[in-house]
Amino acid sequence: MTDGLYGGFVVHAPASKSTVRGLLARHSAEFPPYNYEREFLLLIGDWYHQPAGQVLAWYMSIESFGNEPVPDSLLINGVGNFNCSMAVPARPVDCIERQTDLSYLSDIDTPYRIRVVNTGSLGFTLACENRPLTLIQVDSIDVEPQEASSAGILYPGQRMDLILPPSKDNLTSLTIHLDQETVNYSTTLPAPNHTIPITPSHLPNPLDLQNTPTKPTLLSPLPKKPSQTHVVYTKIQKLSINHNIPTGFFNRTSWRPQSNPPGPLTALPRDKWDENQFSLATGDAEWVDLVVNNLDEGGHPFHLHGHHFYILRVYEASIGWGSYNPFVDSDPPGLEPGSGYDLSRAMLRDTVYIPSRGYAVLRFRADNPGVWMFHCHIVWHSASGMAMLVDVPGNLY
Repeated sequence: MTDGLYGGFVVHAPASKSTVRGLLARHSAEFPPYNYEREFLLLIGDWYHQPAGQVLAWYMSIESFGNEPVPDSLLINGVGNFNCSMAVPARPVDCIERQTDLSYLSDIDTPYRIRVVNTGSLGFTLACENRPLTLIQVDSIDVEPQEASSAGILYPGQRMDLILPPSKDNLTSLTIHLDQETVNYSTTLPAPNHTIPITPSHLPNPLDLQNTPTKPTLLSPLPKKPSQTHVVYTKIQKLSINHNIPTGFFNRTSWRPQSNPPGPLTALPRDKWDENQFSLATGDAEWVDLVVNNLDEGGHPFHLHGHHFYILRVYEASIGWGSYNPFVDSDPPGLEPGSGYDLSRAMLRDTVYIPSRGYAVLRFRADNPGVWMFHCHIVWHSASGMAMLVDVPGNLY
């Protein structure tokens, strides 16, 4: 995991079976005929005016009280805007007048595709002022196409693909609505002929990415029952034994890179992994249910490397912990007794948002050998230890 920018952008080493996390277009024959002729990439993320190491050091100190760092501004394809009058002597910044140029999205007389990637640490909804958009993919997986004026919430690490039709009127603005759970402030990003507002205001009937089912043809491999079931619990805690520094845990283990002895985990016997490596072992090409219980006071977007998974259930408790242990509970909380999961509404993703004091049931086929990380995609939480490993057997070479 490498922080390539002064922000929450996480760069992953490509896996042998991956397609660079869906950023590159595959052969056109693999896509349904959406009748678009051009496509554009929008990397939407945050920007901290201090190096990531300094920001992380502040968060991993008693001074933060566990409050996540707030970005100074947002970026679109690496370019943004900052009000220089807000700079203070304690945090100087060189201000250069530079506009976010999105003029290429206006005055196009054919349908076009926009690939949107959330490279930051805040969730958002994307809206077009005077043009409908059609959602066709989430996390590089086809969904049932739906049309609306906005789509979200796109959580950190997630991607969505949209089709915008031609219009007699130029596209005058894109609006990024920040998730109110993660931010309580507003800022602006100028564009050539308009201002792109960044506000936590309410959107009328946006497409809900967290409840958009995958295309039925992609659900056919999903079995009714898994071969294995694993249950994990996760939380960020401020413990006196850790000097009240916010520390992420999975099942009472806070992840750190292997250090005793040092070396790649795949090159070490499992009994040589140190105490910071909490892992679950799967069978070879077996179907696995992973039940993730979020005991934290805030929601978290969790991402699994090397695999996509089917989201069978996400639940948020109105009271209590909202946790689920299939080895103890007769039925999942929130479901009618004996009803089971509605597999026809399963969503194939590689990132899932689990709300505060809720749980998610994820089913995946462990058919990509390796030691894969499952972690919160908010970079500060991952760095605090909110990560674990999925150990898939098989020949790596």
